[in-house]
Amino acid sequence: MILAAQLIVAVQMIVEQKFIGQYEVPPLQVVGWEGTWGLLAALILNTVFYFVPQMPSVVNSVMADFAKSGLDNVTDPYCNADNIRSVVSHLENPIDGLFMIAHEYRLVIASVGLILSIAVFNWSGVSITSYLNATTRMIIDALRTILVWGFGLCVGWESMNPRRIGYELAGFVLLLLGTFIYKNILIAPALLKIEEWWLTRGSHDRETLIDPNDGSSVRGRGIQSRQP
Repeated sequence: MILAAQLIVAVQMIVEQKFIGQYEVPPLQVVGWEGTWGLLAALILNTVFYFVPQMPSVVNSVMADFAKSGLDNVTDPYCNADNIRSVVSHLENPIDGLFMIAHEYRLVIASVGLILSIAVFNWSGVSITSYLNATTRMIIDALRTILVWGFGLCVGWESMNPRRIGYELAGFVLLLLGTFIYKNILIAPALLKIEEWWLTRGSHDRETLIDPNDGSSVRGRGIQSRQP
């Protein structure tokens, strides 16, 4: 699933850059059309998946967690075992989602905030693709992970797990190194200096083979003088 998601994102970036470069569409219009088609696709897929039954193992796991929570004893007509089973028995349940949003104002605030943040994020990404290229957009998007991780550590959403902190730091260091190499901050300057030194050395060697009086090749005259 992860590889499939990365492949879909890669195709999206390529299509966006080709579409913007070929038709010169404004970034805001691109985001609007992406949102429109995304909404239609979500409506169709959620309707189809509502009639697809959920795997029994998932339903049983949810019901076991619900029984351990003790919420079945709460005097709430919505929070009971039969209702929970009917909700989780569908692969997707948009009806239950709308019901929860209608009865919880915090979900409304979170949903509106999510919509606005995704809209600004997509507009910024398409603008970067329009003015630069899709590769630069993906590099900036990858670096965004570091900011999110650091913010999560500061506010307590993430913890410094000793078992995985080494892997996370190694991954971020590798990400930064790849970014610096691509932007010619590392390795490339050293290679350019080596190339410049090599070209300078080569030109110096060629100058020593030229007679400053007539511009003829000293090596060539020596070879000609030895010929009968």
